[in-house]
Amino acid sequence: MSATDLRTNEAIFLVLGIARLGEQSLRGWWRSHGLGRGGRYVLSRAFPRTYRAAALELDVVSAAHRHDDLLGRPSALHLFSSMLPFRRWAEAWLAEQKTLPPDPLFDTLAEWDTDTAVAQLRDRVGAHPGGEPVGDGLLLGQISAEELADPAGLGAYARLLAAAYLDQDAGLRPPYFDLAR
Repeated sequence: MSATDLRTNEAIFLVLGIARLGEQSLRGWWRSHGLGRGGRYVLSRAFPRTYRAAALELDVVSAAHRHDDLLGRPSALHLFSSMLPFRRWAEAWLAEQKTLPPDPLFDTLAEWDTDTAVAQLRDRVGAHPGGEPVGDGLLLGQISAEELADPAGLGAYARLLAAAYLDQDAGLRPPYFDLAR
């Protein structure tokens, strides 16, 4: 597996992990029930073979909308931002999973409680990066257009963004980077 594949897989895990952490049954940041008991019940009847991918797709979409509502501008680059590749990678991986045998990641995420989620995510991302509360968000710094074009550096931004969620409770303050002009 190449270094690019490893970075992409790590970012996919972080996006899906934070999306799962924000579900109603864990931190409750968005109104999605994806892999929670209610989501599994409803979705497994509608999509018996692919309900786990559908559940996480709903989580990701819910997270993206919640972030966009709270931050209110496209230049606030968050983990689910359309200006960063992380959400697209996760959505493409989920779409592909609908044609494959179930990946063990689905079971891992479905079994999470809040403490397990935070511990497993923290193992990947390390300590909270700090940040400055600005409006409803948590500003972590700036990213230039050149940095956005460098795939090798993007993994560090995914880890920083994901780490900033782990010490938050029910009151979400979405971490983000400003797009430097």
